[in-house]
Amino acid sequence: MKTAIKEVLSNGYVLGKIRIFSDKEVYKKESAQIEWERFVKAKQDAIHQIEQLKQNNAELSQYLTAQELMVDDPGLNKGVKKAIEEGKSVADAILCAMETYIDGLKNSSSTYLQERVADLEDVEQRLIFSLMNDEKNQENEPYILVIDTLYPSYLISHRENILGVIIRQGGYTSHSAILCRMWDIPLVISEEEFVEGQTIIIDTRKNLINHCPTEQDQKEFQEIKEEKSHYEKKAIDHGDFLFLANVSSNTDLKKVIQYGFDGIGLYRTEFIFMNQKEAYTFQQQYEIYRQAVEMMKGKWICFRTFDIGDDKQIPYMVSFKKGIENYKNNPIVFINQVKALLKANVYGTMKIMFPMIASREEFLYLKRWVLKIREENHYNMVRLGMMLETKEALEHIQDFDCVDFISIGTNDLTAEIYKINREMALNSFEEYMKDLIQRLKPVVEFCEKNHIELSICGELASVRKAAIEFYKLGIKNLSVAPSAIQMLNLTYTDFISK
Repeated sequence: MKTAIKEVLSNGYVLGKIRIFSDKEVYKKESAQIEWERFVKAKQDAIHQIEQLKQNNAELSQYLTAQELMVDDPGLNKGVKKAIEEGKSVADAILCAMETYIDGLKNSSSTYLQERVADLEDVEQRLIFSLMNDEKNQENEPYILVIDTLYPSYLISHRENILGVIIRQGGYTSHSAILCRMWDIPLVISEEEFVEGQTIIIDTRKNLINHCPTEQDQKEFQEIKEEKSHYEKKAIDHGDFLFLANVSSNTDLKKVIQYGFDGIGLYRTEFIFMNQKEAYTFQQQYEIYRQAVEMMKGKWICFRTFDIGDDKQIPYMVSFKKGIENYKNNPIVFINQVKALLKANVYGTMKIMFPMIASREEFLYLKRWVLKIREENHYNMVRLGMMLETKEALEHIQDFDCVDFISIGTNDLTAEIYKINREMALNSFEEYMKDLIQRLKPVVEFCEKNHIELSICGELASVRKAAIEFYKLGIKNLSVAPSAIQMLNLTYTDFISK
């Protein structure tokens, strides 16, 4: 039997046995003292696990550190203890204590706080997993996971054994979906019923799940998998369209090179600063940027100056909201970063991009700052551009004839225009896509008239239906996660065939 996938959140083609996981287990309640001891142990196990994960997942260090703080939050401990003393089991006490936090955030008028709900729910699940610690979680056989909601804690901890994931609910911009695309793990939404140990095939190319693959089906799977392994993760010929990549570290560049991208459309430099007790020195940063430039071997590489504020807080920097004030408030950090970048521009193929620009004056202020640093140190010139991600900049696009290039950041732009969070922005993009295209038409016309290179580096560029609309609009350059190379191939093929 074959059934249609309801929604694809991460592409892939896998065969494996089903493992069904539920966090709604029945717990035998013990005395209040024993229940409290179980919680303390579960918390210790969770923190120990997070520390281990941080050592092997540098790109997730900020997220994991935040989880560690949540797990050890005094308020949570107090809430759990109170619930246990009132007669609840440790599992129910955790759910009860977390519910208080989650309800408070759900009712908040702040979009940022509302988005933290998923983070708290993930902490809740991590504690429950630590509490259960059953044999099912200790097995090493690869499997296809079936779970109601997938939170990053489980995915990060069991990444090596998960072939694919089937969930009942979730969104394209959830942390788990982003991680699955980063790690090439197929993630789909399906409401079908599955049986523990059942062998299935997930095929997002055909949007199907094969529930009972025959021997012939499995043989064909192996043949296709072997054949596709040679070309599936490689850019096809794409004319004068640019296939660009979003990365957060030099480790990501290995896939960028392997998959045949034309260059880097967005290098998120703030991840270099995260989870550090103090900022990297000029020399330390130079070594990182130089290595990145040399790895790209003459291809364009666009570094975004550190983008902090709101949900990206760094202990040794002064930051509140995103934007130019973060550079004015942290001038030494900014100067060291710019100097390191300019010195690393050995091929003359570097671009530097400023985030959250709201006006021409802001861009020119930073441009003059960079040029002053370049002149003082006699470094090579770089191309200077901006992310278009504020409503003010969008409405005054004619003011930006002073930029070398523009990259549209759809994440923040759609959040500001439509007052929706990141997940809703992608899950409901069809509701506002027509309006967004109309708003971007003047940007395309302006860039064509002034010979300004235009690209999109926001999450919408990774959504196939949205990417097609951007191509139709005349935006040929899309920057996506390296794992989305197949999506770019399919989108380009669809576009030129019509």
